[in-house]
Amino acid sequence: MGAVMDENAGTVGLLEATAEARTLIEDLSRLGEELKVRQERLGELLAPSEAALRARTEYLDKVMRDELSRAEQRVLKLGEEVERSARSLSDHVVQMSARLAEADARRWSETRRRERWRTVVSVLAMLLGGFLAGQVTSYRSGGTANAKPAVEEKASVTKSAPSRPPRPLTKPNVAPAR
Repeated sequence: MGAVMDENAGTVGLLEATAEARTLIEDLSRLGEELKVRQERLGELLAPSEAALRARTEYLDKVMRDELSRAEQRVLKLGEEVERSARSLSDHVVQMSARLAEADARRWSETRRRERWRTVVSVLAMLLGGFLAGQVTSYRSGGTANAKPAVEEKASVTKSAPSRPPRPLTKPNVAPAR
């Protein structure tokens, strides 16, 4: 009996193990089917996510292009303004150099005119100085006493004042040369 029981126990254990394996296989089959369903659902969920991702990417591309276009327009406007300012400054520089040349020409003309007047005044001063020096020399030498009118001679004769001889033209502080 012992051997039959052992055999029965082995068969029962084998039957239980087989039943358990069948249950596990059924569970695994059910899990496999659930996984397939979940995979399909994920595929369905991913498809909209991919479409949404594409839509977002396209939207961001469009926004980026628009912003770049606006930035390009601003840069072009600034470039045009800089070009206008450069032209204006260039014209201003040309006008300023022409004005400076004109002012230099006027200044040169005025300087030449003043120099002419200075020359004329200098020549007149030299002539006047020469004339006065001649008068002083002739006065000191007594030449002007002869040129006095006759009325004055009569007045001087009546006074009978002795005339002084002219003074020598030497400097009193200068030592005589050896």
